[in-house]
Amino acid sequence: MLHLDCKITFDEKLTVDFVHAIDIESSWQTLTDTCTIKLPRNVHNLNRQGQLPGAIKVGARVRVEYGYGAVRPEFTGYVVGVKEGPPCEIQCEDDMWLLKRKPLTKSWRQVTLQQLLEYVRSQSGQHFAIQTLGSTNLGRFAANQETGAQLLDRLRKDFGLFCFFRAGVLVAGDPYQALKTAPRHTLAFRRNVISNDLQYTAAENIRLKVRCISHLASRGKGRQRIVKEFGDQDGELRTFNFADVPADELIKRGKAELAHLRFTGYRGTITTFGEPLVEHGHVVQVQDPDYTDRDGYYSVNKVVKSFGVSGSRRVITLGPKEQIDTNDKATP
Repeated sequence: MLHLDCKITFDEKLTVDFVHAIDIESSWQTLTDTCTIKLPRNVHNLNRQGQLPGAIKVGARVRVEYGYGAVRPEFTGYVVGVKEGPPCEIQCEDDMWLLKRKPLTKSWRQVTLQQLLEYVRSQSGQHFAIQTLGSTNLGRFAANQETGAQLLDRLRKDFGLFCFFRAGVLVAGDPYQALKTAPRHTLAFRRNVISNDLQYTAAENIRLKVRCISHLASRGKGRQRIVKEFGDQDGELRTFNFADVPADELIKRGKAELAHLRFTGYRGTITTFGEPLVEHGHVVQVQDPDYTDRDGYYSVNKVVKSFGVSGSRRVITLGPKEQIDTNDKATP
């Protein structure tokens, strides 16, 4: 039987190798990954700094590692709250917490996505790396007493540019653009799938209309807009915003968004063990020996990870079905 181990480090000083429960939510669709650590209330810590949670302060850097025998990093971030319990509950957020603390005011006549992110980084006083998934000109842009995190959230709402931290790197853009090089894993029924709430739906039974709006950079006041619609006129409407996408490219992007929503395949979640180490933005191959014709590759939109006295689990939310060459093989 595999043995579960954990290691939780606060400010590189206090280390805890016991825990009641760890719950982590991670998704590219939200700005911030969160982690909740539950510890026994009346336990003296190993460094003799008093009882927990007295030794753990808001703002402390936290690193959560666990695994079967060998521990691996599962979350890094900062303590944002401590509930004394019992049990003691430590609430944490990833590096996005650093961008929620300082209001920013600045205007640009023309600014690119890269330039805006570099400004947000400089104002935070941090030195994290930045990865943009494609170049984007945002045109005229202004921040008015908004935190860095609020600016990034506006990029999501107004331009369809998702921002999130992964392994200490601020990533911005369309996550689906990185799927071709994403890690792949196999999730097989009766092997490493514990349970699921999947529904298999045919594309012809899904009626959707996609409206795509491109906000073009302009040297004058305001912005120019291009609007394209695709799909079923009587279908449920989904609206997507893009920054500086020309008309011909907008047609391609719109059809791609429709394909992300209307496909024949599974929708829902799969619960598996702590391994394989599936993260959002990865690709999983779903295999069912009873319905082999339904096998396929899916992007991962969200992962909820848990660890503790009840074991280690990952609840994986599937995204769009990917059209991947059948000669490619997923990594077990």
